[in-house]
Amino acid sequence: MNGTIDIDIAIDNAATQYPGLAQLLAGYYHQDWQQDHATPDAALHAFARDASPDTVASAADDIARLVGVGFDDAALTRVLADGFDCNYVPVANGLTPEGWLLHLRDLLVPSGS
Repeated sequence: MNGTIDIDIAIDNAATQYPGLAQLLAGYYHQDWQQDHATPDAALHAFARDASPDTVASAADDIARLVGVGFDDAALTRVLADGFDCNYVPVANGLTPEGWLLHLRDLLVPSGS
């Protein structure tokens, strides 16, 4: 599922389809995120601290569902930027979009949980 129509639909529906992830990305990786947080992981830890446990769990579940759609890196980059208004660019730190999302999920859901 990497057609232009599929990607555009995913972008248009990102916040409603993935509300926990939308809260994380738009709220903590906005255009000024680097002024608010020293590192990308610091932004994630702030979200985990500030959000309710249900919202944190929802964000982790949303990540798994989004990654499960099977978008390639270019499509996932568009969904992150245009669908979630995420201003963190994983490739700037040597990560793929999917790799970064899985990293976030792993930090939100520690092993054994």
